[in-house]
Amino acid sequence: MQTNQNLPPSTAKEAAELPVSRSLIFCLANELQWDQATLERALSHAGYQTSRSDWLARCRLFFMLCGAALILAGVAAFFAFNWQDLHKFAKFALIQTGVVAGAWGAWRKGLDSLVGRCCLFAAAFLAGVHLAVYGQIYQTGADPYGLFIAWGVLTAAWVAIGRQPGLWMLATVLANLSLILYWTQMLYPHSSWIEDFGGPLLMLGQMVWDQGLALSLLLLNGLVLVMWELCAERGVSWMQGRWFPRVVATGVLALMASASLSVIFDGWEHGARLAPLTPVGFVVVVGGCLWFYQRRKPDLLVLAECALAIILVVNSLIARLWADSFEFALFMALLVIGQTAFAALWLRELARKIRKGAPHAR
Repeated sequence: MQTNQNLPPSTAKEAAELPVSRSLIFCLANELQWDQATLERALSHAGYQTSRSDWLARCRLFFMLCGAALILAGVAAFFAFNWQDLHKFAKFALIQTGVVAGAWGAWRKGLDSLVGRCCLFAAAFLAGVHLAVYGQIYQTGADPYGLFIAWGVLTAAWVAIGRQPGLWMLATVLANLSLILYWTQMLYPHSSWIEDFGGPLLMLGQMVWDQGLALSLLLLNGLVLVMWELCAERGVSWMQGRWFPRVVATGVLALMASASLSVIFDGWEHGARLAPLTPVGFVVVVGGCLWFYQRRKPDLLVLAECALAIILVVNSLIARLWADSFEFALFMALLVIGQTAFAALWLRELARKIRKGAPHAR
């Protein structure tokens, strides 16, 4: 398709050297003033135009994933409802049958197929259910963090060979739960019945209050995110999807923003020695995300989350230091409006540059 014949020599040369992408097609359409029909033909020729078969494939994927999730939920509900009536060997046999069936389905259909990936994920999930049932039947007395560590170790090989973001997300969740439970139960155990009564809600709060735990979770999830993005930049095909790094980046930004707010409003009481490192970690995380997801791999979702985190932390710090009158509240309202408007304009300009394929926005 000769699309660069009417371009200036420099623009035509740059366009010829760039790989065909959606951004390049929109850039050419803008330069050549294509009409809508020409743009749609170019997108269809390059394989970027969504067809009826593409929509059917996406619907099939959605319903297949929902079906797999409902099956796994049904397995858990089945054991919860029939727990007292099932013999212990029947419980083990049913779960082990599910694990073997999932592994066999993944081998039979192949790890490159959607069915094979769903089967492997189901097998990895049921492996954890098997460990939980074993602990309930024999009352081993093991700490809960040991369950998640053992679950992660048993499924590590499947995560390595599975080549799918779903298993990586499962492994990341298990690693985070193991760290949180080990920190709250072994390193800094609960000291009162109120803390024991709080249970999971207390653990979520401790992620924010305990700066040492927050920084440890930052290192863990930051390492996972960096590894994923480096492999994606090196061209690993199954790591080109964006939902996994977006979820991890969202978690990291939410964690550091919440921990920074805790330091701002709660002082240095919790994790006194490490509290000064939390604002530093926040600046490093937000700065790194702003640079990478604006210059190297544009992602408006993560950039919008960075803008939101900055607005929350900066305004909270200003309010903590100088809030002392009603007039200041009016000033804060105007400040928030101005910051939000500036962030919206900045994101809109970035979206325009990404759409046109500008070099500094790639």
